[in-house]
Amino acid sequence: MRPLISEFSYGYALTEQLVSLNRSRIKVAPVFPSLYKEGKDGYGYDVSIQWSSIPVFLQFKLSDYMTGRSNSEEIKQGLFKGSFYRMHLRSRKHSKQHDLLLELENKKTHVYYVTPLFYKLEELNHYYANNQILENSTFITPHSIGMIKDDDNHHISFQEPGKPFYIFSEPRQLGILPSFQVLFERTNLIREGGYSGDIWEDTFENMLEILPNYRIVNEEDIVFLRETISNKTSIEKLAYLAQAFFYCQLFIVS
Repeated sequence: MRPLISEFSYGYALTEQLVSLNRSRIKVAPVFPSLYKEGKDGYGYDVSIQWSSIPVFLQFKLSDYMTGRSNSEEIKQGLFKGSFYRMHLRSRKHSKQHDLLLELENKKTHVYYVTPLFYKLEELNHYYANNQILENSTFITPHSIGMIKDDDNHHISFQEPGKPFYIFSEPRQLGILPSFQVLFERTNLIREGGYSGDIWEDTFENMLEILPNYRIVNEEDIVFLRETISNKTSIEKLAYLAQAFFYCQLFIVS
């Protein structure tokens, strides 16, 4: 069954919960380009975040709810018993989204596909009212999916955190589906280990380096792009590239 909620509603609900939580002294803030106020002294993310903050990129995705019929490949191959979910990836024939997110993660950046473990509007409303959207979501790294070399359609099949999940149409087991806790565990490790240099500028340069490699823009366009956004803060630059080229949302985690 197709999800009965919108990607926007889910993304908004999850974002609101991320912003409101204070788990193990980790704070999260989204970066929305529409909220930029350039030209005002003292305003902006750069002046208000701690030096230990790091960028995290989230790509919100909805998943189809599968009732577990005997004619579905997952059931026929004995991978699941009962209902499960399918998160569809964009085909390389139409989009290089997965390639870009995978390459961005390979630059030692935090990147996740985020999808709900529910599909009904009443479930969204219930979890939102009880501040449980995060606990009923899973965070899947592009690296755990790996490189996709063909232009076929692929999807990720899963049931719940703690159980195996798979990529189809191969199929291939990708490991154990992570819970939402993976976000805080991994960002804590980076924070405690420290980072030498300016992680925001370094990530910006890495993103610019990726784009020509996948023929998203050419080298001349990169020069023009640098000039166009040269007056923005480093965080605003990342937010712009994330939404314009990598199709994901930037969050600040500190």
